[in-house]
Amino acid sequence: MSVGPSLAFPFAVGADGRSRTAVTLADQVLQELEQLVLTNPGERLFLPDFGGGVNRLLFEGIDGNTGSIAQATLTQAIRYWLAGRADLQGVNVSTENSTISITILYQLAGATALIRAIFQRNTP
Repeated sequence: MSVGPSLAFPFAVGADGRSRTAVTLADQVLQELEQLVLTNPGERLFLPDFGGGVNRLLFEGIDGNTGSIAQATLTQAIRYWLAGRADLQGVNVSTENSTISITILYQLAGATALIRAIFQRNTP
């Protein structure tokens, strides 16, 4: 399924000298999900509520509470910001030693296939 022109994330210039764009709806939604996960609320000037807040949690102590807060924050953000584009099936946040792993299961709107996006980060 193709989509209208939408800037690709991360931003890049294509071989034709123009801004690269997302080719499919699946690419576009995955890129939007990545932006949402990696953006903290308050970082975007005209969208101060946009963001999943995970980067902010990386500097907190890693424990069960950190995982629970991240899971609740991400679930709420994804359901709000990607409503109508992705049907969230689940968010799992696990913490082990100094590593946070986030697994997000979703379906594209109107599709039946499950898509799994995994984000993992070692904290300092």
